[in-house]
Amino acid sequence: MIVQDLTYLSWSKIRESSGTTGSYYKSYSYSNGKKVYYKLSFFDSERKIFGYESINEIIAMNILKYFGYNHLEYKLINGLININGDIYNTYLTSSFDFKKENESKITLENFYDRMKHNNETIIDFCMRYGFIEDIYHMIIIDYLICNRDRHGANIEVLYNKNTKKYRLAPLFDHGLSMLSPSYLDNDLEIFDIKKERRANSFIGCENLFENLKLVPVEYFPKHLDINLIFKDFDFNCLYLEKSKQLLEWRWKNLENFRDKR
Repeated sequence: MIVQDLTYLSWSKIRESSGTTGSYYKSYSYSNGKKVYYKLSFFDSERKIFGYESINEIIAMNILKYFGYNHLEYKLINGLININGDIYNTYLTSSFDFKKENESKITLENFYDRMKHNNETIIDFCMRYGFIEDIYHMIIIDYLICNRDRHGANIEVLYNKNTKKYRLAPLFDHGLSMLSPSYLDNDLEIFDIKKERRANSFIGCENLFENLKLVPVEYFPKHLDINLIFKDFDFNCLYLEKSKQLLEWRWKNLENFRDKR
């Protein structure tokens, strides 16, 4: 992969990351009049850039694309970046703004709070607004990638002021999934791929496997070529090997669950 010079970008810390001492950094630029967003893996003053969140975004995107689900298109970049005068060679992701002209956005959490009927569940609410198919897809993909961070602000609703219609934004932000936040090889070697981990899920519960029960059986995918999911990586590392094992295990579980329904 060709190393790109991105030292002209300015980076800003967006939030502290749950369970770690690191933070995400984001930046943006414009290409042919379109806004391009860039996102790093974790960063702190001691370890500098570390983690595999950029890799997770590509794995998740490839699964979403394979199933034909609505998703944000990410690109993996090997680039030189400048943070506080220090130059780093690292992997990061880029993506274009998913809002169309005349669209505004709001988090699903806030939209639900404002627009729900009395005692209306979030599932019934999403059915009423026509979001439910995308929600089913989200639950499936979050189980497969072990996404622990699908809080209410990680799902967005787009409103077109001309057509007066709402749509669910493409699925985005899959960084805290797969094996993250395990970063050291020693942690990866002992990582238990069969352990179910607590998730911050706005829809459903903390158990991603239990959330599959919300999805009608006809929405479950039939096939997944796992080798194809990892085709974009032109390097090998322990993180990728273990991620592939995790995905194979979770896909097998999903198949068994689907076939017993």
